[in-house]
Amino acid sequence: MENNKRSQNPKASIDYCCNNFQKTYLHFFFLIMALLFSNTYANDTGKVSVIIPVYNVEKYIRECLDSAINQTYKNLEVICIDDCGTDNSIKIVEEYAQKDKRIKVFRHDKNMGAGPARNTGIQNSNGEYIFFLDSDDYLNLDAVELMVKNQKETNADIVVSNTRVFTSDKDIAIGNHVKENEKLLKVFLQKCYQIGFDNFQHNADYVFGISCGKLYKKDFLIKNNIWHINKNIVHEDGGFGLKTLSNFPLVSFIKDTGINYRLNPYSTTHNSVILKCRTDAKIMLKDFFQYLDQQFEKDKAEKLKELTIESSRYKRFFKLSIPSLIVYWILKIRSYISY
Repeated sequence: MENNKRSQNPKASIDYCCNNFQKTYLHFFFLIMALLFSNTYANDTGKVSVIIPVYNVEKYIRECLDSAINQTYKNLEVICIDDCGTDNSIKIVEEYAQKDKRIKVFRHDKNMGAGPARNTGIQNSNGEYIFFLDSDDYLNLDAVELMVKNQKETNADIVVSNTRVFTSDKDIAIGNHVKENEKLLKVFLQKCYQIGFDNFQHNADYVFGISCGKLYKKDFLIKNNIWHINKNIVHEDGGFGLKTLSNFPLVSFIKDTGINYRLNPYSTTHNSVILKCRTDAKIMLKDFFQYLDQQFEKDKAEKLKELTIESSRYKRFFKLSIPSLIVYWILKIRSYISY
């Protein structure tokens, strides 16, 4: 009946068609807006901030940057911190930044070291996740994708990839940190496990001595006030690892190699002599103990201090043995000869 009335009234038919067109247009408009919103939301979530301190690495920086920007996982930003080197490293970074807008460059007024540079990176990051990459190392091209996938499956606070350690001409046998840790903690059948007093020491000794090769949830770091020590010392990331572990994160491992860690004879770490390592380690441990006192109740803080002092990785810094002195003087003499 209604259709017959519309057919007899041309004006009513036109109005009916216009109303239907408007409804269809509105539906289409809202569909487009929903898709745009969902894409924007997808780009805002899951973003990885790859943080790279840059200091006198012009020989390696291209390989490092190539491995970051060519990841199979595209939702990332690459934050490079110019730590006032004396070579052409930062010019190379700026060249890359002109071609890829995901690369952002921040500058220090003076050389501050890797720890403060990483802190600058975190402060200027927009990602949901943080990944530290040294400028003389490089990533496997699927590293970030595999780690993000694992984090989504496990909801881990930290995802640890396997690490390949190498020099210019060969791999180093000590590189397989994940297998070693799985052997110690018997996590073959687990996707992830909780850090606690029982496994704090093993992780401090074997896995969390370096910041690189790990995907961190940024809100976990910020919520627990976890930062690198704000001083230019060697082994600064050991303190970062201890602070991370002390908050008992949920940790997940992947067996795939994520990061290729270069033993560079010209790096800051490998040019440091034993006495400086010992002094800097004690500075780092003092900073960590102060963090424990501020962050936790006394019982937990004291227990974690005890575990740290007794760990195989850090207890050697509290005593300087005769063999250490002998090695120190050998290195000192070699440095004079090479100079």
